[in-house]
Amino acid sequence: MRYGANKNMLNCHCQNDQCVLCGALLSSGDHGQGQVCEIRGVLHRRRYAAGEVVFREGTPCTELMVLRTGQMKLTIMPLTGREQILGLLVAGHLVGFETSEALYPYTATAMTPVETCCITHKEMLRVLEENPAVALSVIQRFRDELMQAQIMIRNLGIKPAHARVASFILSLVPTGSDLAESFPLVLSRLEIAELLGLSEETVSRVFAEMRRNSLIDAPHGEIRLLDLARIRRIAGIGNGEPWCVDVH
Repeated sequence: MRYGANKNMLNCHCQNDQCVLCGALLSSGDHGQGQVCEIRGVLHRRRYAAGEVVFREGTPCTELMVLRTGQMKLTIMPLTGREQILGLLVAGHLVGFETSEALYPYTATAMTPVETCCITHKEMLRVLEENPAVALSVIQRFRDELMQAQIMIRNLGIKPAHARVASFILSLVPTGSDLAESFPLVLSRLEIAELLGLSEETVSRVFAEMRRNSLIDAPHGEIRLLDLARIRRIAGIGNGEPWCVDVH
């Protein structure tokens, strides 16, 4: 089954099969075809099998990468020697914000079959310098990524368990995807618990309660949103009284 393909990513403005990054960055359609096609010819498409390492912590970061399809897990290896999960990226996310002199601060591993498009920092800077409209789109995307990171930090600090789980479920939805689709649920309950700062028992209980309340369907390895509006309210997004589950 194919997961999370964004039509805007698959069908680039310039209709060039290799020009997927501009489809991800410039999907609003507000940019002229000439500007978009400046990116053509400098992109590199790569594919990774599930379980394959995309890049390792401590290696040089020289490219900006967009995750076209699939899911990637970001991890670090602390001095304790036990892998720690930092996050899970889905289609539409950007990786490689670090400068060309920096090293990756984490390891990225494909959790499903993954397809990426990459452009070197040097080439991307040239595109941005020559095309202010493209630069604005990239800045906006970086801002969105930063806001998502801030929301995750806030969730870990102040939100109750059911809100954290709901926010995590929403984070699995690829950019621009059809919400009627099922999405991969590749992390175990224990891994989700460690990511959200909860116990495994609490995560399992919240998932079970969401299924009983017809909010989600979660067959093995997949999840489907049955009531997006209510899930958003649980996560603290939107109006209305939040639904709560007893996790004691």
